[in-house]
Amino acid sequence: MRLHTPWLPILFFSLAACGEGAEEIPKAPQLISDRDEMAFDQEFRSGTYVGTTGFNSVQVKNMGEDTLDVSSIALSGPNVFTMKLSKDGQDLNPQEAFQVKSKERFFIEVTFRPREAQQYQGALLIKSNAANLPEKSITLNGLGIAPP
Repeated sequence: MRLHTPWLPILFFSLAACGEGAEEIPKAPQLISDRDEMAFDQEFRSGTYVGTTGFNSVQVKNMGEDTLDVSSIALSGPNVFTMKLSKDGQDLNPQEAFQVKSKERFFIEVTFRPREAQQYQGALLIKSNAANLPEKSITLNGLGIAPP
């Protein structure tokens, strides 16, 4: 017997895999980030040209039932790194405390604009009431290179 819809078995097995049980999330707030390091234009052992700007961002999510209270986000390192914070499409002040409800997220965008051809390092420090990570550090690495 020949099937006239060759995609039907694929659909059946795909739907069968969707029936997995949901994981229970912990009661206390949990800070989860999608990365621990932000490197700027270094994927192919290259860097960022002096005088130009590279961008990178990190997503931070609350994976606990209770509300995550973020008390501060600090950027340390040379001023070639700058930070912008947003939640629900609105810009936030990193020096002001804010809340993240269960399964909600916020974003930190960091720009890197080197002034000299050299290696630069910095860090973001997120302070919160998270049960798993009350202080979360994200390292920043950038390499300034001379333009051709």
